[in-house]
Amino acid sequence: MRVGAFDVQVLLDGEGSFATIGQAFPALDASEEWRLPVNAVLIRGNGTTVLVDTGLGPEPRDFMPDAGARLLAELARVGSDPAEIDLVVHTHLHVDHVGWDGSFPNARYVAPTDDWSFFMSEESLRQRPHLGDRVEPLADAGLVVLVDAELEIAPGIRLVPTPGHTPGHASVFLESQGSELVVLGDVVVHELQLADPDLVYVSDHDPGLSASTRKRVLAQLADEGTDPIVSHFHWAGRFSRSDGGFRWSSLAKEGESAVE
Repeated sequence: MRVGAFDVQVLLDGEGSFATIGQAFPALDASEEWRLPVNAVLIRGNGTTVLVDTGLGPEPRDFMPDAGARLLAELARVGSDPAEIDLVVHTHLHVDHVGWDGSFPNARYVAPTDDWSFFMSEESLRQRPHLGDRVEPLADAGLVVLVDAELEIAPGIRLVPTPGHTPGHASVFLESQGSELVVLGDVVVHELQLADPDLVYVSDHDPGLSASTRKRVLAQLADEGTDPIVSHFHWAGRFSRSDGGFRWSSLAKEGESAVE
């Protein structure tokens, strides 16, 4: 899809399940499996190539082991390759957003400072070995750039704090030639949270702040008509207000869906 001077592609790294609906959202008594896509987003234009998040990573792996590992193939499908990436921008440092870190030989890696402080502590590294494997070597090589406030990280691309899901969670806003788009990361993870933005997701670091951020951001995007890409929704879409909550409408055209 085009956003002014930018070409934007939603890249599906994998799709699978790690929990039931009830396990993911403890307020709900629901035993059905939650199947979700895990996306990265490629942004090309204004002289730079940016990848937002890096998905689940190569197989074999412990988290969602059967979901697939398609990111490098997806890059090839849209005419790109790992060496083209100038910046990898992390909305946050959960396991399904850093999996292919280290696979982009010419990239620097941008991460929110508050997420880095929390996730890269000694205690966290003991609990989350994937960070020691994938992310810590990048810091040792001097490739990590930490951002602690709203910042234009490339022409037309801003990293904006949207905390709650993790301490430093951030979203990526694009603006070019009068068009806008936002890559939301995990501000919202399921359409159930649109109908009830207060619905707690078990992986939220601060559920109250997460809900507050979600309501604020969803209202802003719905009222302004800014199109979002969500890490665990298919393709891009649009939010609108509905019955005290919000509704999602996919913008996928035939042949464009991230699921084939």
